[in-house]
Amino acid sequence: MIRMSHILREASDSEIEVLLDKIKQKQFKFFNKGDNGRIYEIEGTDYLFKITTELDEYRVASVIVGRHSEFSTFIPVYYVDGKRMYIMNKASELSGAMRQQLTQFFNSYKQWQRETFGEHSVFEFAKTEVVNDTDIKIINFINALEADVRKTGIPEFELDIDFRPDNIMSWNGNLVMIDW
Repeated sequence: MIRMSHILREASDSEIEVLLDKIKQKQFKFFNKGDNGRIYEIEGTDYLFKITTELDEYRVASVIVGRHSEFSTFIPVYYVDGKRMYIMNKASELSGAMRQQLTQFFNSYKQWQRETFGEHSVFEFAKTEVVNDTDIKIINFINALEADVRKTGIPEFELDIDFRPDNIMSWNGNLVMIDW
């Protein structure tokens, strides 16, 4: 008997082959660049691929690849090449109000770090009373992100995560990290 999960896996594998073929045929265009790499949009799809120079970033992609149901606070990653390239979904911009809330939260977090003279994670800050006025959707996202960061098993990732408004977007109506 053929299981539905097997059929879905095959469809996923065949879609990845199509995406890889498009990359080999140079059917992509420059999309954006970050601090540690360049991002390209694969023509005719809602997928991007990133070539990163940052080993830690690639390490995270290697852990979360194909595991979106387990790591829902990260943009889904579907393929890693073993050399620092990975394929992910394309996310959407946040609403102006949500971006403003995230920026306000981030600025408060940075101020709190300066005032406490230490290296503290964004997760520690989210548990302080200072964030009482923060949108509950942001707090829920940060709490879920903390759990996902722990699940990666990557040492000190909670301190190294590149949490800032530019790295958070929307995918399927949920907040996700698009860079870490």
